Amino acid sequence: MLKQDNRLTKRKEFGYVYKHGKYAYNNYLTLIYVPSKLKDVRIGFSVNKKTGKAYVRNKIKRQLREIVRLNLEKFEPNYNYVFITKPEITWISFKEISDSVMDVLKKANKLK
Repeated sequence: MLKQDNRLTKRKEFGYVYKHGKYAYNNYLTLIYVPSKLKDVRIGFSVNKKTGKAYVRNKIKRQLREIVRLNLEKFEPNYNYVFITKPEITWISFKEISDSVMDVLKKANKLK
C-alpha cells in the first residue's frame, strides 16, 4: 500500500497539477507532473469510465499503486505526479503496465 504521505487526495491538489503541470504520454498512460515545495513524492491516479466497469478501474488503480510503491525511490523528489490511464490499458498485463509507467517517466526525464 502506498503511504499516505505519498498520495494526492484532494480535488484541489489534482486541479493544481492539471492546471500547472507538464505532460508526457505513451500508448497507455499520460503523466502530468509539477514541482512541489514538499520533499516527498506525491502521486495520484485517474482512471476514467471509458476504461471499464468499477471492478476493472479498481483493479487498474491497485496495479498502478503497487508498481509505484515498488519503484518509489526511482521517482525524482519534490514533484507531484498524476497518472491518467487510457482505455487500452485494460487489455495488457501487469508487466506491460509496469514497463509503460517506467517508459512515461523516462520520457518526462523524472527518473533518478
